[in-house]
Amino acid sequence: MTDYAFVLGKNWLLSLAELVVYIRDRGLAEGVKDYSRTSAVVEIEEKLDDEQLVEIQSALGGCFKVGRVVSAYDRSLVEDAFPARGRVDKQARKVFQEAPWTNRIWSKMRGGKVKFGVSTYPMVGKQTTIDLRRFTLGLDEWTKKRLLERGARKAVYYIYEGPDKRDARRPNVALWPQSIGRHGLLSPPNAELLALLMENTLFIAKTIAVYDSTLQRYRDETRPFMSAEISTSPKICRTLLTLSGARPGDTVLDPFCGTGTLLMEAAMLGMKCVGIDIEQSMVQGAGQNLKWLGSGLGEWIDFKLIKGDARNTAKLIEGQVDAVAFEPHLGPIYSERPSLEDATASVDELTLLYRDVLESLESCLRPGGRIAMTLPVVNTTETQVSVDLASMMKGTGFMVFKLLPSAAFVESTPKHHQLQVVPERSTLPERKRGQIVERNVVMLGKT
Repeated sequence: MTDYAFVLGKNWLLSLAELVVYIRDRGLAEGVKDYSRTSAVVEIEEKLDDEQLVEIQSALGGCFKVGRVVSAYDRSLVEDAFPARGRVDKQARKVFQEAPWTNRIWSKMRGGKVKFGVSTYPMVGKQTTIDLRRFTLGLDEWTKKRLLERGARKAVYYIYEGPDKRDARRPNVALWPQSIGRHGLLSPPNAELLALLMENTLFIAKTIAVYDSTLQRYRDETRPFMSAEISTSPKICRTLLTLSGARPGDTVLDPFCGTGTLLMEAAMLGMKCVGIDIEQSMVQGAGQNLKWLGSGLGEWIDFKLIKGDARNTAKLIEGQVDAVAFEPHLGPIYSERPSLEDATASVDELTLLYRDVLESLESCLRPGGRIAMTLPVVNTTETQVSVDLASMMKGTGFMVFKLLPSAAFVESTPKHHQLQVVPERSTLPERKRGQIVERNVVMLGKT
């Protein structure tokens, strides 16, 4: 058995749900061994090689880093060695000064220069019991010392650069993927170390794969066709593909393909693509984007784009697809919060649209296939308005598959209130602060 570390995205619950779906679909594990609001550890019987871990990280939209665990310590030892307040326990600190993880990450050390960095991920966003900066710098210094003692000609470490981009008040003690790439920390003998603080345990892991944000930005900003009104995040697209159960070689359908963002992500993962859109300009633009992507990759992309109404999908495509993933039309683009009456009328109309689309998709999806989609949540002047799932599903032949199943957390039952997961969720939020129209994510399967 081997433990593997996963650094989660900002929407930690959705990231955790996606991870659970992925490992269960592939029979790697039934659930997580431990988790926090920033990371998760999964125990897998099969030993995965580096190429497999790169593939997993690439598929997961909500996973920024994947690593292999090399050491584990009781969390209380960290609190004694690096207390946020009070006296330092010198014996506890001595345990970390020995830095035994260096022997497991660098099995041989014969001269040469080594570059590395330690990235610490706290249990929750605001850590109160541990001095994260001193802890991270301590691991950096002691790792460097051990490397030099073991024969490295030179050892250099890199630390966090500037304030946290999401919250300047929060201590930034983790290297961003861009920094890892810039300094070549994934090229042996260089390395990034992950220090993952859970409720009861500290896991130390060696990073194997990181999210390529530079490549995503390039695809987003350089592709030939864009639409200011349509902005589905590539990371959410990959999450939807995971929840739909799509795998390399599968045929994926997006019945609201727009500019083709989701189909581009599917193609990047080796999937065949079918897209439908009611606007001819979108169909043409999505085609341009997919051809541009194929040219950039130096690969032929298997795709088919159709102009048509998603409600007529059964008449528009031939045969069946393996998975369906999409962000549908989400209603009006509001410049300010609408009234409750206007939002309710819009959401009711969208609910009928989605139901008609699902009815048409029933004959198009292979047995055992799944659908993953987003649903609008409108912030009105009074309250939120969202799609009623029962009304949307009525008569469609589909059912809601629950996210965050209880059985996936049998081994991990945290007591901290910020870590408690409400299991068996019909939907999970995907939203940003300040949005008028937010999103819920739902996973569906045939009854």
